[in-house]
Amino acid sequence: MVLAGLFAILFTWIGLGFWTAVFGFAMLRRGGDPHSLSRRFSGCAGAGPFKGRLALVMPVCHEPVQRSLGNLQAVYKELEDKGWRNQLDVYVLSDSQDPEVWLEEQAACAELSAGMATGNRLFYRRRRVNLNFKSGNIADFLRRWGARYRYMVVLDADSLLTAPAIEKLVQLMERRPQAGIIQTAPRLARAGTRFARLQQFANRCYGRIHSAGLAAIQLGDANYWGHNAIIRVAPFMAHCGLRKLRGWGLFRGPVLSHDYLESALMGRAGFEVWLEPAIAGSYEESPPTLEDDLIRDRRWCRGNLQHLVPLLTMTKLRFAHRLALLTGILSYLASPLWLAFLGLSGYLTMAGTPGSQPLPGLIGVSSTNGSLAGACLIGLTVTTLLGPRTLALLDQGLAGRARLYGGRWRMAASTVIETLVSLILAPIRMIAHSGHVAGAVLNRSLRWQGQNRTGAGGLAQALQHFAGPALVCAGVLVLIQWYSPNLTPWALPVTIPVLIAPLLTVWLAGTGSGQQMVIPEQASPVPVITRASMDHPQSNRLPLLSWFEQTVLSPRYHCWRQRQPGPSGGSKQRVLNALVEQCAAQGPGALTGSQISLLCEHPEAMQSLHLKAWQAEPDSPWGGALARLGLNLGPIQTATRTHKTQPEHSPWIGVAS
Repeated sequence: MVLAGLFAILFTWIGLGFWTAVFGFAMLRRGGDPHSLSRRFSGCAGAGPFKGRLALVMPVCHEPVQRSLGNLQAVYKELEDKGWRNQLDVYVLSDSQDPEVWLEEQAACAELSAGMATGNRLFYRRRRVNLNFKSGNIADFLRRWGARYRYMVVLDADSLLTAPAIEKLVQLMERRPQAGIIQTAPRLARAGTRFARLQQFANRCYGRIHSAGLAAIQLGDANYWGHNAIIRVAPFMAHCGLRKLRGWGLFRGPVLSHDYLESALMGRAGFEVWLEPAIAGSYEESPPTLEDDLIRDRRWCRGNLQHLVPLLTMTKLRFAHRLALLTGILSYLASPLWLAFLGLSGYLTMAGTPGSQPLPGLIGVSSTNGSLAGACLIGLTVTTLLGPRTLALLDQGLAGRARLYGGRWRMAASTVIETLVSLILAPIRMIAHSGHVAGAVLNRSLRWQGQNRTGAGGLAQALQHFAGPALVCAGVLVLIQWYSPNLTPWALPVTIPVLIAPLLTVWLAGTGSGQQMVIPEQASPVPVITRASMDHPQSNRLPLLSWFEQTVLSPRYHCWRQRQPGPSGGSKQRVLNALVEQCAAQGPGALTGSQISLLCEHPEAMQSLHLKAWQAEPDSPWGGALARLGLNLGPIQTATRTHKTQPEHSPWIGVAS
């Protein structure tokens, strides 16, 4: 009975994805969902000027600075070219605590601000305390400045939106006052590793029917995905504030997966949330490696499991949003359920329970003595698993889009390769997600940090992540072979991928040929992607100096915070004076990151350190920094060590720390 119940839950779970794909395929054959906002208002003129202002908001936390702000610059430049400069403000909302990161963020923002045609429309704000993570970051922005704006477009560090996409979002918001959030369906782009290219191809080839089906099913009760969306600010501020959970363990503290819950609250307040996959020009990036993908899943797993509390306790939530919260929880619980199903199946087989037969690890069911019912069940399971991919290929072919993927044969070959790799990775994800669920239930600590966007890593890092599961899996395989050899062939499809996970991860982290996993953007490059890849807002980093050393020595960076008053006296002033003296005498290495951040947040202390550093003896730590500065810029004149350096003129970045 337990085995049948587990199978029913798992089959229902994969069935949801299958029927969503079927529904999406049917909608696309009709030319799209006639009830979508994009279809209903397709004949409207461009957005043009509207009453109010638009905020372009990018929360960051220890992200690769050049890549993330290069994305922001590309989006802003597109909007500037379209004439949006007078109605648009750009916010970089930093939760970075490492001074080497946030000083670089400030430098890049200063460069970006200087290039804006209409003066300073960029505002940089760094929080000293990362209260409530990303949702708290957005909430802090809204408390300070939200009342100024009618709409805000939220970007992740890897997000890209074209100007026509943002114009379309604003247009739909203007035409549909009931809409509180309109979510685009981001396409994966800029993949460099084999793993990312596989994810990118799957997203571009199969995602079309899934997003179309999801949008047509949910209509105005869709979900917010946290980025690449436009939000009506007033109702969001009024109804979507998130309180900390007051339960125990996992269910205590800030909500990590805030987006689904915010869309549910927006719906409860009477506003609509729409998913509009027909809006082109929305992009994001895939994690470059399997390790990074699983690290991100750990945070998502904990956040989704936290949704059990609002699911059970919140009143007046719409049915579609309750179902979305439930499926989000099940998306991670499915892995331990599958693991339990496999373990129980193996146990019953080894225990010699009458009627028990080995169960394949891939699909979890076997025909009994070749019976027709067993064969039909296997066929139904395989169809449910692979049917969406078949429908996606058929959809691309019928829409005349196969040539965008390198032709029908190349698209089919890419699909076969992606499917095989996905089948191999499935047991690895099952083990990892089961560990994530166990860690969340045990309330293991979780660090909030930036994501790796560029790849890298090696065998040592892969072994650190997967050596433990591989050893456990090897032990299980030995036990199966010892007690029930006839079960070994059925266990191999599950155990072999876990055993080779370190080597497979290293291979997937490598860069593949550009001719593999072709997507439409390769044949027709998108300007915003090209601009983001080529133009970075900050290119004058001095390679022999840290950002703190450069900030102290350079008048340009030193003058940024001159508008922020320092402490007038007391214990804090004494602490700052002591830090200045210690840093001047012993160099930056004598201070911790938090102490360096404290100095950088007080311009009077930085001014004092600036003068002391330029007057340092040649054999001191700052003398060495000046020598390295000379290697970057040319000979340093002796006179510059003995006179106060005059700050250069530099555009100020709005800061509210």
